[in-house]
Amino acid sequence: DNFFELGGHSLLATQVISRVGELFAVPLSLQTFLEYPTVARLAKTIEVLCSVIEPQDSIAETLLDYEEGEL
Repeated sequence: DNFFELGGHSLLATQVISRVGELFAVPLSLQTFLEYPTVARLAKTIEVLCSVIEPQDSIAETLLDYEEGEL
C-alpha cells in the first residue's frame, strides 16, 4: 500500500525516515521516501542500503531490541 494514499503526509514521512534511520542505521532521505512510498519498495531500498553500508554491532543490537519490543 502507498503511504500517502493511506493518509500519510510529510510530517509522518519525516518520522518514518527518522525511525528507519535509528533501526537500520541507513541514510534514508525524504526524496527517496517520496520515490518509493510503498512498504515493499521501501523495504527493498533499505535492504540495498544495508548491503552497501558496513555492518555494525549496534545495528544488530538495535534490531534485536526492536524485535523484543523494547523500542
